[in-house]
Amino acid sequence: MGKNNRHMKHLKSEKAKVKLKAKKAKPLPKGLNVTDPTFKVKKIVIREQLKHHDDTEILSKRKLNVKDLLSRLQHYNSTVRQDAVRELKEILSQHSLDLLSSQFGSLLQGICALSLDKERNIRHDSFKVLSLILGPVSNDQLNPYCDVLISYLRCAMTHIDPRIKEDALLFLDVLVQNCGNVLARNSNKVLPNFLNMISRLHTEMKPGRQLITTLNSKNTTVKWRIKVLERLATMFKSIVSFYKSQQTIGLNVTGQVVHIDKNTRYVPIYLNTNFQNFEIDFEQNDILKENAVEQSLDAEELMKYVESLMPLIFDSWMEVCPDDKNVDNSALLISAEALELLKSAVEIIQLIIECIDILHTECDVNLKYWFKNNFQNIFIQNLLTKFPYTKLGATLSLLSSARNRKRQEDFSVNETYDACLEQNLGLCQIYIWFTSIHSDDKVASKINQDYCTSVIKYLNEKIENWSNINNVALSQLIKLLRTLFLKASKVWYRNHLDLNETLQAVVDACCNQSKKEMQLQLFSLISDIMLDHTLHELHREDAFKEFISTVPNLLLKPKIHDNTIKIINKVVLRYRNWIQKQLVANYNDIIENAKKIEILGSEDEKKSRLMICNLFYFLDAQIFY
Repeated sequence: MGKNNRHMKHLKSEKAKVKLKAKKAKPLPKGLNVTDPTFKVKKIVIREQLKHHDDTEILSKRKLNVKDLLSRLQHYNSTVRQDAVRELKEILSQHSLDLLSSQFGSLLQGICALSLDKERNIRHDSFKVLSLILGPVSNDQLNPYCDVLISYLRCAMTHIDPRIKEDALLFLDVLVQNCGNVLARNSNKVLPNFLNMISRLHTEMKPGRQLITTLNSKNTTVKWRIKVLERLATMFKSIVSFYKSQQTIGLNVTGQVVHIDKNTRYVPIYLNTNFQNFEIDFEQNDILKENAVEQSLDAEELMKYVESLMPLIFDSWMEVCPDDKNVDNSALLISAEALELLKSAVEIIQLIIECIDILHTECDVNLKYWFKNNFQNIFIQNLLTKFPYTKLGATLSLLSSARNRKRQEDFSVNETYDACLEQNLGLCQIYIWFTSIHSDDKVASKINQDYCTSVIKYLNEKIENWSNINNVALSQLIKLLRTLFLKASKVWYRNHLDLNETLQAVVDACCNQSKKEMQLQLFSLISDIMLDHTLHELHREDAFKEFISTVPNLLLKPKIHDNTIKIINKVVLRYRNWIQKQLVANYNDIIENAKKIEILGSEDEKKSRLMICNLFYFLDAQIFY
């Protein structure tokens, strides 16, 4: 009875459940009831380390060859790109010559492209690799790839990303260090980009350029301008060295064909010129004119560029220069940033002057007159009126260092280095160069005489108190003195400005045995004054005559340079009356010392010793063999 009861309960529960009606199966669409015999295949990727390479092939630590690494430079993953750059750096540091001979073009293209990479570390590593690539390569081998380098440099300098634009200066450093001639030949393409980095064009109604401020950058506006101007100075250095090398090549040419036309009045037969029959091709007349135009383009482009650059330099300086005026010739205190900007500004102006001295003959317009008329007054107003300068904080540091010294004699001024010395001497050199350009006005104005007096007073003081610690600025001092004596002295004497005191200070410093490094360069300067027959005013100075009379004493020293012997021979020819007394008095000593004196820089010591002995030919007509 119980079992039947359970059975009935089970039936009731089954009936209570929801019944799902079975649907009729729909037929498959046409075509899907056919079996597809096709199948998919996925290739098996073998890691690069397991690939078989030739024993002579150059591989990285991860067994990757150069071709694989170059392909990874364009990978979407920044980590892969960075690893590839670093492995290329390791390979190039060990096998640079082997790789550059076979894969130079592809390496250069791949690495230069990374200068525009969005990752900072990849850009910096690519510059290191680029330096390894360009280091062993000569300029001649690099000529076919100039466009690659210049194009990527210009893209980086004008990039919309400010971080890439900042690192473009590092790119430029690598090119300046390894291929300066390439930059110099393409300077017309690169130089305008420097202006765009720190300025923008005015509106059409107002021509010229205006300085801009840098936003969203770690560097301040002043620091950014300093960085740009420093690189611009290195760029101008490359241009000047390139121009000088071209001049040297021109002087070393064994022969030169002179084209004579109706305007030729004389032929310089004393030059190293090769005269030969030359057939005139009248059809090439236009080609010759075009070449002449191309040669003058460098000077004209320099004029246009300088015309835009100089106002920006002066405006940048006025933003950091204090407003305090120079009173009682006291030095103006400037900050460290102002000193850095002043250094770049002075260096750029001096290099522009060197370019003008080289190119002024290649332009229809006299570049020297043009530069003086346009920028002399603004240079005096912005830079020279507050001259000289002193670095702010230098006085405090000198006092604190002096307190720590134990002896009172250590407080001498000669032991302290003027941080602004090089820049002050550079300003003097620029102003003296301006005065060397003879204008129609024969009488110098009172203002110019005042500035000349202050410049000479500063120069004489620095020469008299010169110490070995100041030799960092020695090249700047020599450049200043050469400009003063060899270029501007005639104009200064014409305007009743005496240089006897300065010449005496130079002679005294040249005779000072404690200033050996300075002594050699000053002797070379005075020698150039001796050999320049046009410097009559300097030759009449008593200091010059006294120095000439002491020249034979150099032959009594234990050492002498071969160039000094040659200069003394020329001095004897021109100034025999001034030097004769000393030669006669030291005749025997000079002859004896010529047998044992150490001659530096001589290719034939016997010939140099005979040259010393034969100085007395003009006294006793005796020749030594």
